[in-house]
Formats: sequence, C-alpha cells, structure tokens
Amino acid sequence: MLLVAAALPSTYISPGLRPWSAGRKAAVHMIDRSGTSDIVVIGAGIGGLSAAALLAKYGYSVTVCESHDRVGGAAHGFTRRTSAGTFHFDSGPSLFSGCSAPSDNPLRQVLDAVGESPEWATYDNWKMYIPEGQFGVRSGSKRAFGRELSRLGGAATEEEWWALLEAIKPLAEVVGGVPPIALRADVGAVQSALLKYFPKLDPKLMARFGAELLLKGIDPSGPFSRVLAAANVPRKSLLYRWFDFLAFALSGLPADQTSAAAIAFMIKEFFAEGAVMDYPIGGSQAVADALSHAVEKRGGDILLKAHVEELLCNKEERCVGVKLSGGSERRARVAVVSNAPVWATARLLPQELRSTNNEATTLSGSCLDALATPPTPSFMHLHVGFRADGLPADLGMHHIVVESWDKPITAEDNCVFVAVPSVLDPSAAPDGHHVLHAYLPATEPYERWEGLQRNSDEYRALKEDRSQRLWAAVERFIPEIRERAVVSSVGTPLTHERFLRR
Repeated sequence: MLLVAAALPSTYISPGLRPWSAGRKAAVHMIDRSGTSDIVVIGAGIGGLSAAALLAKYGYSVTVCESHDRVGGAAHGFTRRTSAGTFHFDSGPSLFSGCSAPSDNPLRQVLDAVGESPEWATYDNWKMYIPEGQFGVRSGSKRAFGRELSRLGGAATEEEWWALLEAIKPLAEVVGGVPPIALRADVGAVQSALLKYFPKLDPKLMARFGAELLLKGIDPSGPFSRVLAAANVPRKSLLYRWFDFLAFALSGLPADQTSAAAIAFMIKEFFAEGAVMDYPIGGSQAVADALSHAVEKRGGDILLKAHVEELLCNKEERCVGVKLSGGSERRARVAVVSNAPVWATARLLPQELRSTNNEATTLSGSCLDALATPPTPSFMHLHVGFRADGLPADLGMHHIVVESWDKPITAEDNCVFVAVPSVLDPSAAPDGHHVLHAYLPATEPYERWEGLQRNSDEYRALKEDRSQRLWAAVERFIPEIRERAVVSSVGTPLTHERFLRR
C-alpha cells in the first residue's frame, strides 16, 4: 500500500508553511492529555512524522507524542536574534538528494504520498579537504568524478573507478528494481524486498547478479567493502578511502559495516546524468513542518512537551498505549510505533518485560535487543552567524574535512562536516551575512562529558576546548571566521541528551 501511494497525487508546497518558521511549538502544557486513537507514534522526528503522515493518509487516526517543544527531532531548527538581524540554524541534516523531483528517494516518496513538501533549492557540488588536497565532488557526472580521482590519486585510481562501476552494475540494477523504502539491513529484507520484488526482475539480470556478486559472497544487505574487494579496489586506494568516507557519511559506519544496497543506490542516483543535490528552503525544519501538516490536515494530533514515560502492555504482552509524564495515557487500538532509539524504547517497557544486564535494558533476540545494538559516539556542533563581505561568490554549500586516511574514518576528530545553507537560502541570514553549521559526526565520546554539570566551569572549559577542532576546520576555507563571527553557539553531547534524550 505504501509503495503504490508513492505514485499518487502530485506534491504541493503547503501555503500554511513559512520558510524558517521556528517549527510548530507548544504553547501550553496541558494537564490531562489522555485519549485514544488507532496509532500512537513516539517521537516527532522525520521517521516518526513520516510514519504518522502515511498512516493518517490511509485512514488511521494518529497521535504523535513528542518530548520537545517543537517537531523535527534531530532535524529541528532554531534562531538567534542579534543587532545585525535574525540568524536561522539547522540543528541536524542539511545534505539531501532526490527530493526536489520525483525519484526513488524514500523521503521524496513519503512526501509525494502525503501531498506535502517544502520548496527545494538545488546544487551539484561540494568541497572536500583531504590529505591529497582539495577534492571537488560533483553530482551528475561519472567522468568529472573520475577526473578528480585521477588528479589526486593517479590514473590507476580513475581506472579503478570505471572497474567498480562495471562490477557494481548488476547490484545497482537489482537495487534499482526494488524501492529503497523496502530495503533493510536485516533478515526482514527477505519479506520486504526479496519475496515481493525480486521475482519481478529480469531472469537474465538475476542470473548475472548471482554469477557476478552472490557467488563472491556479496548480497544487498551485506557490507559494501565486499563489493570493493570484488572489484579489486585496494584498501589504500583513494577510491576505497572515498567510499569508506561516503559510507560513514550515509550511515555513521565505515564501508565494512554499511549495506551494499545503500551505497549502490547512492552511486546510481548521485552519478546519474544531470543529478543534483537538494536543500529545503527554511531548513530541515521545513521538512518536519510539511510532514506535520500532512498529519494534522487528516485529523491527526501532534502533542508537544508530551514525554512518554512508559509503554502500556496488556496481559498478552501486547503494547496498547503509552503513559505520559504527568500521568496522562494515550491508548492505541491498533499499534504503537516508536521513533525513539532502540535503547530508549527498551527502557520504556514495563519492568516485568525487561531483563537487566550491566544496567542495560534488553529483550534478547528481539528488535528491542539494546545490547546487540551498540550506540555510536555522540556529536559536537558549532553554529556561527557571520559577515559575508569579501567572501567568494562560489563559497559553496558543503565543506568536508578529512584529517588523515591513516586513521579509521570513524576516529575521533578525523572528520568534520560543514554546511553553509545561506548560500542557497539567503533568508537564513540577514543581508550581508551567512550562517554555518559545523559538526563532528558521531565521533565525540559521550563518556568524556558524562556527569558534568552544564553550568559548571569544568563544562564550559571543555566546551571551549573541544570546539577548537570545529573552528579550525572552518578556517580551512574561511581563515578569518572568528573575526567575522556575529554570533556563535557550541553544542555538546549533553546538548544532544537534553534535546533529543539520547
């Protein structure tokens, strides 16, 4: 049902959504918020809102419970007012693709299905600063990418690129025949993808796929590193290292832990002739607001400042609702959907359904087996509003710094992502100014911060010290950024914990 709906009525830009709205915020904290609906969704992040919007479209009554005072989860936005004007910041993702036009991108499919979307700006390149030099990454051109590989890695690296494209072709074609929204990196892929879609594919294609990849121990849910090995790409090649980076950028994990299907889909989409990248006008908050509108226009409820304290289960151990802080209960006739992380969701279960091992809650062997899902490290963030006078017109939207290939791509401080969204969306900053968001992507140890008081001198000193890596990364392309800064803000793992409860 969900996949058929992706081809249904055209998307429109919601007239009620204003770019750079502060997000739908809670005005009051109601005393009694009890009620009943078909579905209760925990968390108003992009995943939770997507599920809620689709369920509402198909006629279910839906209630979304969100702890924060606005929707969006890690994708929410915030503002800072200064004498120069108001700066609008993304707290999370800013690199989108396949969203500005109909595509196989799952987010675009959801937006199409529910008939909502923000306005999108497009661009076709980003800049990387790697040990070999500055690498210009351009979408929509395999040849341009090959030329950059040759310039920095030698002619042999470009040859490896073309060999990889040939080796991955059957996998890319197979993945192209299966909607990405159906692909999973677990045994559930058998039901959602293999049984439903693979029988419809060309038998000759499947035969080639089996001969060229499956016989080499590769499958769509296996790691992309096996594909690189099958294509004889050396581990120390710039090509291997770049795809190790890409895997990390997509999943937070290196190539040997990232689904081959996910990377194959990315290669197919990103390097398709004329392909572009996208940015939502109004920031990632605009995506969350569009999905919220899709829920509410069909009668769904989104409760803000509605923290879920416990999952309610009946005698058959079936989840039938949630208990909110303050004692209100939201009952579900059909199901409860959790957009909270596995560790947080497991802790919401009644004590009698949990087991305790080293203070970690787990249901061994189930989808809530928290111990079998080790968490990644946390994040450091730097948001800066700054003067734009004298900066080049081609400053660029995205800048990525990789310090060393000799360390794992996931190593602490090795990789910094920087976005300057005001390059594409001038409404994000006052005239003559830009905004940027720099962050350490899931490489900052939470343990370093655990137990610190946010108002302590120790916390402030550590915050200042750890932000230096982010400032230094920005200085690679804006050397005088500190002098240009009008306003700046540093986020830590404790900031994450405070706003995202993780």
